[in-house]
Amino acid sequence: MHYQKIKSGATVIEFHNNWLGEETVIINGQVVSKKSSVWGTHHYFNVIEQGHNVRYVLTTKVNSGMQVLLDLKRNGKVVEENLPVLYGSRPRKPKNTAKREGISKLMEYELEEAIASLQLALDIDADDPEIYFHLACAHSVQENTMEGFESLRLAVHHKLKDTEMILNHDMLAFLRMHDAFEGFFNSNFASYDKKLIGKSDDAEDEFV
Repeated sequence: MHYQKIKSGATVIEFHNNWLGEETVIINGQVVSKKSSVWGTHHYFNVIEQGHNVRYVLTTKVNSGMQVLLDLKRNGKVVEENLPVLYGSRPRKPKNTAKREGISKLMEYELEEAIASLQLALDIDADDPEIYFHLACAHSVQENTMEGFESLRLAVHHKLKDTEMILNHDMLAFLRMHDAFEGFFNSNFASYDKKLIGKSDDAEDEFV
């Protein structure tokens, strides 16, 4: 098996193949392309970076010495060329029991315990978008506006696979009804208006 990791800004691209010629490309922990090849192929995928859609092409090839090589292009510009792919396998991540415990507490609406466990889970894997998503759910139910929006932003920043969940999950209803959500949605969940959140929170304090 061969394995290689490439960093392009905040985007982490992992490539590995096996003895059957099955090639897999993983972006920030999520599979974005999977193909079978003997002599090489092209993997096409898009990544949201700072709110913008970025097009990548990862090309695999084999030289005369049977060395597997990679070329990487970002929006048509070369990032890497003839990068050797070394023998080895993708490192296994340690089991994140804190994440599982946090999600379990969240489902039972034990929100303080859920947030504490999910924060511990980030110490193990700060690139896991699902942890940020579930933190957003807990903060939304607690009506912690700023923390909720920031957790959602980080979930998408870390390549949350299904952003439709932001629009449909029951626990996020509070955030969706907030005045700042429309702008957040229009930015592809990349930014939100902190002034709007501050005004809303101040109004609630005055009402109380």
